[in-house]
Amino acid sequence: MLTLQAKKFDTVSQLDTIALFCTQEQLAQNSFIPQQLSDVCAIINTKTFKAKPNTYFFAALNDRPSILLIGLGSNKDITPETLRNAASVIVGACLDKSVSAVHIVIPELFSCNDAARYIAEGVYLSNYAFNRYKTQKEETSPLLEKAILVCNNPGQLSHILKEVEIVCSNTLMCRDLVNETTENANPVTIAKLAKKIAAQSKIQCTVYTKKDIEKMKMGLLLAVSRGSMYPPHLVVMRYMGASKKDAIAFVGKGITFDTGGINLKPSGHIETMRTDMAGAAACIYTLQAIAQMKLPVNVYAVIPLAENMISHTAYKPGDVYTAYNGKTVEIGNTDAEGRLILADALAFTEKKLKPKAIVDIATLTGACIVSFGEIVAAYLTNDESLSTTLFNASQITGEKIWRMPLYMEYNEEIKSDIADMVNVPAVRNAGTIIGATFLKNFIEHTPWAHIDIAGTSWYSKKRGYNPKNATGFGVRLLYEFAKSMAL
Repeated sequence: MLTLQAKKFDTVSQLDTIALFCTQEQLAQNSFIPQQLSDVCAIINTKTFKAKPNTYFFAALNDRPSILLIGLGSNKDITPETLRNAASVIVGACLDKSVSAVHIVIPELFSCNDAARYIAEGVYLSNYAFNRYKTQKEETSPLLEKAILVCNNPGQLSHILKEVEIVCSNTLMCRDLVNETTENANPVTIAKLAKKIAAQSKIQCTVYTKKDIEKMKMGLLLAVSRGSMYPPHLVVMRYMGASKKDAIAFVGKGITFDTGGINLKPSGHIETMRTDMAGAAACIYTLQAIAQMKLPVNVYAVIPLAENMISHTAYKPGDVYTAYNGKTVEIGNTDAEGRLILADALAFTEKKLKPKAIVDIATLTGACIVSFGEIVAAYLTNDESLSTTLFNASQITGEKIWRMPLYMEYNEEIKSDIADMVNVPAVRNAGTIIGATFLKNFIEHTPWAHIDIAGTSWYSKKRGYNPKNATGFGVRLLYEFAKSMAL
């Protein structure tokens, strides 16, 4: 596991690799070199280096520290994400040069605390590989072991680095769970994992089995799981860090594999459907991070778990099932299963747990990917204050979200001829909005937001500090949201 430390500049070993950030303006004025390294940098020829974003220059010197120069682009374009992505370049360069430890000089571009946080996040989140099933050692490259942030006042960074380590390590564990095979990540094993995490983190955890779910009359969750050998579970985790009774609730979609059911997914779409529980994974590890940081807030994580499979018992288009809140739902398409298990979980959360706010997070619609690609998650909400808090949290973490509308007219689209509503209408328009509109029918009065992470939870290629495949999107966002609710 990566170790993050902070030191004064005068404690830097002369045998270490030192990373420096450089803007194009600083390069032109030769003003990026700290006085302590002036003699070292004087013998380096950087004329071929243009300081473009996400580029680096490496100089290995005899009897002197190696210098790693990281380009940031123009001053006017620098954002927190610039530093996070530049930090990922440091990790990539270190791995390429077989460097196990690096000293990183914090640039004077933001406040020292902010710059240190952004850099530490970028280093930690990019220092990742899911290679547990690789058998050839040459395919399992060692990761960076230590990153030391260099500044004039390192004492003030201890709490920041601790928080970065906890939140980012949980993000990496979330990635691991989403990347995991369904043999090892199914409704049964994930429920056991939640209990194990709860026991280690002073979190209360209740796991409702199929019999419990039947008694509670969660007809939608039961319907989705009918075709699977794995029974459904409903996991309720509770962290109580505040003396007041008010709590917030996170609800995460936990479809551990989605075949599409009778409406079978075709090749090109089904191969990565083990990732359809990314929302559930984000909720589990967000709660663990909150507990480890001992945030003064009360939080629930409610996680409906099911596998959407095909068998002679699988639910079918045209079937009608009764939800936890008594509403009846016609099945228009068995591949719109996520909203079904979330509907029961949302109604249960509001009625039984009575939180002051509910945020659900789910890989819900392919339409979200059509709208935003893999860069932005959609969110929809019934509450303006909740919308602002969520968006502000995303601005802090760099996990981009964008609001879509929830007009009442969309309810007309999900009316059924034979039931109260249909899970998917015949006309496939406004898919992301329709999915959220369906969920809204299972919230009566509680402030609620829905985050669709269909695109952002899984990358088709590496982007900055996020790897190809599982990204862990949502852990930092929900943690920051909970943190802001605690203030």
